[in-house]
Amino acid sequence: MKVPRLSPRETVEHACSAGFTGVVLWSALLRGIQVLALRVDLLAVVLVVAVTEAVVSATLFTLLTAGSGLLLAAQVSLGGRGDAPTPTDERVTAVVPVYRDSEVLHRSVESLLASTQPVRVVVACEPDDSASLARARELARDRPVEVFVNDVTPGSKAGAVNAAVSVADATYVAVFDADERVHPEFLAAAVDRLEDGAEAVQGRTVPGATGFVEALSYVESVLLSYAGRRPLYLLTDFRMAASRAVVFERAAFERVGGYDETLLTEDYEFAHRCYREGVEVEELVGYPSRIEAAHSLVDWWGQRKRWMTGYVQTAHHLLGSAIPPRSHRDELSVVVAAGTLLGSLLMVGLAAKLFVLVALGGAPWVLMPLGSLALAVGAVRLADRANGAVDRLGWRWLLVPALLPVFGIAAIKALFEYLLSWDGDWYRVAKTDA
Repeated sequence: MKVPRLSPRETVEHACSAGFTGVVLWSALLRGIQVLALRVDLLAVVLVVAVTEAVVSATLFTLLTAGSGLLLAAQVSLGGRGDAPTPTDERVTAVVPVYRDSEVLHRSVESLLASTQPVRVVVACEPDDSASLARARELARDRPVEVFVNDVTPGSKAGAVNAAVSVADATYVAVFDADERVHPEFLAAAVDRLEDGAEAVQGRTVPGATGFVEALSYVESVLLSYAGRRPLYLLTDFRMAASRAVVFERAAFERVGGYDETLLTEDYEFAHRCYREGVEVEELVGYPSRIEAAHSLVDWWGQRKRWMTGYVQTAHHLLGSAIPPRSHRDELSVVVAAGTLLGSLLMVGLAAKLFVLVALGGAPWVLMPLGSLALAVGAVRLADRANGAVDRLGWRWLLVPALLPVFGIAAIKALFEYLLSWDGDWYRVAKTDA
C-alpha cells in the first residue's frame, strides 16, 4: 500500500497532536507511576491519598453519566406518550438539502409526506449534482414537493438552506437531512410547541445501530450529543438548535441571520447564535428521526474529526465575536464551546487514571464508570426500542464504551489540524439505501 506523502505543515501537525496526547496521558499517569515504583515501601493510607484523584474522577464520572443517561431515558420514554399531538391547518415548509445523496433522498421526502401535520417539502439541490436533481424531480411528480436549485451559494449546505428559506412563504420552516426517516407526529408536536411560545424546536436523531461501527455512532449520540447535555440544560437555558430535525419560526431564523456559510459545523454555531440572540429553543426528544450511521471505521473517524474541527473553528469564531461581550449570554456561549472541547480531552485523562486504578488493584472502582456507561446507554436503548426508534435491544453497544477516549484523541487531532494544516476541506460520509 502506498503511503501518502505528508507536507511539512502536516508533519508538524501530526507531531504536535501525538505529543500533546502523550502529555495528557503522562500527566494523568504520573502519580500512579510514582506509586507503582514505591508501593512496597508506602503505608496503605499513603496509597489511598495517592489514588484519591483517580477514585474521585471515576466516582464523579459514574454519577454524572448514570444520572444524565437515566434522565434522558425518562424524557425519551415519556416524551412520546399520551395523546397524539393535534395537527393544525398551518402548513410547514420542510427544507431538505441534498448533495450526492440521491440513493437515500426518498427516506426524508416520503416520511415527511406521511406526517400528520400538513407539509410542503422543498428539496434543495446543488446545480452540479445531476443524480440528486433527477431523483428529486422524480419524487416531486404528483406530490407537494418542490425542487430548488441552489444557484446562489453552490457547494454550501448552509447556503442552500438559507436560500430555500428566503423564498419560502410559510410561517414555520423545518430542516432535515436527506437520510432522515422523520417521525410522523414530530412536525405536529413541534408546531404545538411553537404555537405555545417557542421560536425553535429541536428534535432528536437516532443512528441505526446495525453493526459494531454503527453501534459506536449510536453510543456516541446517546452519551455525547444528548445525555451529555442534560447538566447544561438543567443549569442554563442554552439549547441546541441544529440544521436537521429542527423546526423554527421563519421570523426567528431571519432574526439571527440564518446559518453561517463559512463554517464547517454551521448548526453548532447557529445554536450559539440563537442563544445569544435570546431565541426561545425547546427540545423534543419523544419523536425521534432515524438516520444512517457511518458504516466503516474510516468514515466514522473522518466524520468525527470533521465535527471536532468544526467545533474548534466555531469556538474560535465565538471568542472573536464575544469581544467585547454584549451580555452574559456571549460569555456563557464561549464557556460552553470551550467546555465541549475540554470535555473530550478529559476523557483521555480519565482513561489513564482508570489504568492506574487497575494497576493498583482498584479494579472495582473501574467497574463503576463502565457500569454507568452500560446503564445510561441501556436505559436509553430500552426507551428507543419501546418507541420504535431502534428495532431491537442488541448487544454490540455494550462493547464500545472503551473507545470513548478516541473522541479525546479526535479533539486533539482536530485542534492542531485547524491551527496548522487544515485547508478548509471536509470529510463526507458515503450513504447508501440500506
